[in-house]
Amino acid sequence: MRTLVLLRGLPGVGKSTWIKEQGLEPYTLSADQIRLLTQPPQLSVNGKPEITSKHDHKVWSLLFDLLTARMERGDFTVIDATHVTSKSISQYKSLATTYRYRVYVVDFTQVPLETALLQNRSREPHKVVRESVLYQMNERLKTEKVPSWVTVLQPEEYPHVMTYQPRSFDQYEAIHVFGDIHGCHTALNTYLQGDIKENELYIFAGDLLDRGIENKEVLEWMLAHRECRNVIVIEGNHDQHLYRFAHGEKVRSNMFNRHTAPEIEAADFDLKEVRKFVRTFHQLTYFTYHGQTYLVTHGGLAHLPEELLHVSTQQLIHGVGEYSDDIDHLFVQNTAGLDIIQIHGHRNLYRLPIQAADRSYNLEGQVEFGGQLRVLKITADGIETHEIDNPVYRASEKKQSVSVQPDISLDDFLAHLDQHEYVQELKLPHHISSFNFTKKAFSERQWDDVNVKARGLFVNMASKQIVSRSYNKFFNIDERPETRMQHLVNHLQFPVTVYDKANGYLGTVGYNEMGDELVFTSKSYTSHVKQNPHAFWVEELFYATFNDVQVDYIKSYVRDNHVSLVFEVILPEKDPHIITYDQDQLILLDIVKRQLSYEKAPFAEVKRLSEQLGMSCKQEVVAFQDWTSFYKWYQAVSHDDSIKEEGYVIEDNRGFMTKLKLPYYQFWKQMRAIKQRVADKRSAQKYMQALQTAEQARFYTWLLEQDPKNVRNSSIIELRSQFEQSDAALLNNDGINA
Repeated sequence: MRTLVLLRGLPGVGKSTWIKEQGLEPYTLSADQIRLLTQPPQLSVNGKPEITSKHDHKVWSLLFDLLTARMERGDFTVIDATHVTSKSISQYKSLATTYRYRVYVVDFTQVPLETALLQNRSREPHKVVRESVLYQMNERLKTEKVPSWVTVLQPEEYPHVMTYQPRSFDQYEAIHVFGDIHGCHTALNTYLQGDIKENELYIFAGDLLDRGIENKEVLEWMLAHRECRNVIVIEGNHDQHLYRFAHGEKVRSNMFNRHTAPEIEAADFDLKEVRKFVRTFHQLTYFTYHGQTYLVTHGGLAHLPEELLHVSTQQLIHGVGEYSDDIDHLFVQNTAGLDIIQIHGHRNLYRLPIQAADRSYNLEGQVEFGGQLRVLKITADGIETHEIDNPVYRASEKKQSVSVQPDISLDDFLAHLDQHEYVQELKLPHHISSFNFTKKAFSERQWDDVNVKARGLFVNMASKQIVSRSYNKFFNIDERPETRMQHLVNHLQFPVTVYDKANGYLGTVGYNEMGDELVFTSKSYTSHVKQNPHAFWVEELFYATFNDVQVDYIKSYVRDNHVSLVFEVILPEKDPHIITYDQDQLILLDIVKRQLSYEKAPFAEVKRLSEQLGMSCKQEVVAFQDWTSFYKWYQAVSHDDSIKEEGYVIEDNRGFMTKLKLPYYQFWKQMRAIKQRVADKRSAQKYMQALQTAEQARFYTWLLEQDPKNVRNSSIIELRSQFEQSDAALLNNDGINA
């Protein structure tokens, strides 16, 4: 927080030792340490090394540069120097005023000169100060006074005075905590229903103005109540714009400069009154109320630190971590066992409810975009949550997205494919060409409306008909901008359905009218191409699974409905992956129309067809009607390494699809990637950081001990099984020996 602590006293009185005892070393700028950075100890005329003050102009220039950078962030800072003269202390006043710092002097002048002399002699040789200098400085201390604008503390007073303790607000009948208002006066006034009550406390968690269109009215209300003792305003990141504006400083915000500043200027506010108001901003509010402790910040913390005073103001305002971090669940996780409730605004990327976690309340409700003003009312009976709809807001400016026309002809689309840098064509038997994205598209992550459609697309180039069609390319959560959680929260259309994702490879069964035959495909090939066996294995397993009557039915089904059947192909012996399966099987995933625009049959039809054919189909895991329930599920499963599956496919109401890979699968996939490195005795040290559990660490150690030939020739599934057997045996032996 914005606090500057200056130490004052002779060399040798114990200032640096005191800093170490108080645990303040990480927060300290030391003049002597900077002198050593500028120049190492120099030999004196008596032959002893000493720290020179020859370059003190550089030393203090650097110290003030570092201090300024810290003050810009609102970092708690200690200055370890002698500060003998009042002038040496006054040099901080300008910075303290600019950055709104409280300044304290910890006064060591009560330590006798004799003690300083004695302790100075016992210091490390290069730190010993000439005694004549100590005598001279001691005389100055007798006449120089500490400026009155500084608070003076004795060393023994510091731990009590400088520990941030919660205030008791038990005297109030109720406490109201408001989230981000963002210039939305109508919603604020709706909640207040008139004016404030003297026996109740009103805490505003920051971001009073900006983005909304009633900034004038909100500022008027705030100025009218700025002297009320029962109104506390916490500084938010948008409030910093108002502070700079009121003080005539440059504001680096297009939104504020384009919209908010003109509103304030048109209202002809007295900027002197605005300056008085913004100087009342708090950095946080830490209080107790009827036995419960509360911490209110604008940006949210991930933990309750041992000393709140040491937290940077920038972190209090912008929050700890990244804007995308789920600060509510992190706080609850990191403060397990502590009886404290966090309240914050600023960030709610995942649209969590007001009570975002057991002991963390999120008051960011998108009020400026037509959402809600979130308010907590705390009484002796508990906490009430309120969400006030805001009908007065600026309509958003939506940009039009560019995409391939949905009614494009196949000839025109093929021309697009032919000219596309990241699409490749494979010419196959029976006039069929397959189109797929290139390896370069995958490695460089170059995706657009053309090459995502060219995934598993098979075309008879003679008849110009699509003979087989799989999914458009779709991506894992967080793999692309459109699958990041902060994008999904605004674009997923509910209900959202989650399906299990089997761990095999994709195969399709389509139909070629020219030959009146089924077409079996996988990995850009048809089953007629024997050098790549995956499509051949699809055909082989297909005829092993279905009898002649079923085959005839499937042929007529895909022909008459102009569809392809999309399967997950499970071959534990021929094509082992990560997850263990007992037998070969085809799992029906979807029924996709053989046309350019992606369209598939409803899941009910997939289930009906699979039941009629007596085969497995993908399983619906869960369906969600709203974002909050979906997000809580995502948080739970995405960190659960006990789920021994590949993951899930997530599909929203308009057909948008994304994938979630689970920790168990991801780890074993990583171990498969390093298996060959271990077999070849190449370094795999960097992969150690991927180890998540004790079992995984044991497996890695076990792998290093194995015969390289066995490691090289075994699948990761086989190696895992061998490890589990040896690990179980080892644990049993340990139990017997115990």
